[in-house]
Amino acid sequence: MVALLKRLVPAVLGVLLACGAAAQSEPPECYGHHPYAEADPAELGSAGNYRDTGRTVRLLAPAAEAFQEMQKAAATQGVRLVPISGFRRRAYQAGLFRRAVERYGSEEAAARWVAPPGCSEHHTGRALDLGDETRPDCDVQLCFQKTPAYRWLQKNAERFGFELSFPAGSEPPAFEPWHWRYVGDPEGRRLFPRGRR
Repeated sequence: MVALLKRLVPAVLGVLLACGAAAQSEPPECYGHHPYAEADPAELGSAGNYRDTGRTVRLLAPAAEAFQEMQKAAATQGVRLVPISGFRRRAYQAGLFRRAVERYGSEEAAARWVAPPGCSEHHTGRALDLGDETRPDCDVQLCFQKTPAYRWLQKNAERFGFELSFPAGSEPPAFEPWHWRYVGDPEGRRLFPRGRR
């Protein structure tokens, strides 16, 4: 019996140590979101300012350029797209998620509305929350789906390389009519394969 234990204990300890190391390297719990690396801030460009706050919304340069072209095209049809939020660092996302957990009572419930840090499309520099200039009350609200901006995006965003990240019926995460992502280049299509929600 003692001889058997001498052989088993080191083996069991080895397995436990290996499992512990694997657990430390696993991606964060994303609750229906996907893990994403943080974009290099040196590669970000301006997508414009959020209303009159003076806060610049930043995206990876190709996404920022595509958004500005899309914004100009919408304006020619009387629709004013407003950039609300773009690139986010993990630390900023952690604060948003912590407040959502406090509001909704659990991480899982919070993740229906706010991605956990490490799991937000915003980390990539390719995700953009959008608003309608005429409806500031609908910024990051479900009522955005009733705005001219949302209707215009549904018909035209794809021409500029953007798609809705979380459409209705794709839960979790919850439907977010304001949340769009740039898939207009090979890297965007790799990060966000068609149908991946």
